[in-house]
Amino acid sequence: MLDLKYLPISCSDPSTLFTLMEEEEKAWMNELGWNYSPVRQILVSFIRQNLLPGYVAMQNNKAMGYTYFLMNQSKGIIGAIYVKTTDLSREITNQLLSLTISGLKDSPRIRRVEAQIMPFNDIDITDIFTTNGFRHYPRCYLSLNLNEEFRKPSSVSPVKIVRWDSSSISRMADILLKSYLNQADAVICADYRTASGCESYLRSILENPGCGVFMPEVSFMGLEEGDEPCGFIIGCRLSDGVGMIPQIAIHPSYQGKKLGNALMIKSMEQFRRLGFRRISLTVTPENEKAYEWYGRLGFKTEKNFDAFVWER
Repeated sequence: MLDLKYLPISCSDPSTLFTLMEEEEKAWMNELGWNYSPVRQILVSFIRQNLLPGYVAMQNNKAMGYTYFLMNQSKGIIGAIYVKTTDLSREITNQLLSLTISGLKDSPRIRRVEAQIMPFNDIDITDIFTTNGFRHYPRCYLSLNLNEEFRKPSSVSPVKIVRWDSSSISRMADILLKSYLNQADAVICADYRTASGCESYLRSILENPGCGVFMPEVSFMGLEEGDEPCGFIIGCRLSDGVGMIPQIAIHPSYQGKKLGNALMIKSMEQFRRLGFRRISLTVTPENEKAYEWYGRLGFKTEKNFDAFVWER
C-alpha cells in the first residue's frame, strides 16, 4: 500500500480535493444527467473557509476519496461520499465512512444521524452502516422520458390548479406534514415529522441547489374553496433538458381524488413545453402506494441508492 492516509478536510490540500470533486461532478452528469456544479461550488466555498467537516483519503499527494457531513443542532447528516474506482475503493470507502460515523456518534450532542448516499461505483455500503447500528431503507431514483408518449391517467382535478405561490409556504408545510404521517419517509427524514422541519425543508428546495434549481414555472398548487392550498408539486432544473420533481404532497382529505394526477400531468406538460426531455424523482419502495403510482405514470428505475438512520 503506497502512502494511503486519511485527513480531515481542513488539513488536506484543497487543490487536489477540488480535482476529485470535478471528477465527481462528471459522474453526476454522466450517470444521471445532473449538473452538480452549483452544489460543488457551494462545497468549494465552504472548504476555502474551513467550514466543511469531513475526511479525505490521500495517496501519493492525490485525493482518492472524500466524505463530508453537517451538524444541525442534535442531528448529523452525512452529505455524500465519492471514491475513485481502484483496487482500494472498498477499503477507502469503509474507512472514510467509519471515521465519519464514529465522529458523529462520539459527539454527545448528536442524537440522530441521517445519510442518503448516491453511489457511483459498485461498492455495497450497507454493511458499514448496519454494523454501526443504522437502519437501512432502499430508495429508487426514477426517470420518465418526456419525448415518448407518457401514460396520462385521469387528471380531472377536484379543485383549481394555479401556479406556485411561495407566500403560502407555511400552509404547504402543514400539507407536507400531514401527507407523510406514518410514512417510511418520515422515518428516513426527521424534517417530515414537524411543521417547522417541513417548512425548513421546503425553503431549502426553493433556495438551495441540492435538488436542482427551483423552477416556479413548472410548480403548481391545488386550491380548495376559499383559495386554501390542499396540494402542491415542486419542479427543478438539473441540467439542460433534464428536470426533477423533488416534492409532491396532497392533503389526506384529497388523496385518492385525482389531485395528484392533475398536478403531476400539469407539471409534466409544462416541462415538455419548455423543451425538457426527461424528468426524475426519488421514492422509497416501502411507500408502496407512491411507488406503484409512479410506475403507472411511466417512471422507470434508473438507479438504486440507500438511506440510513441511526438514533441514540
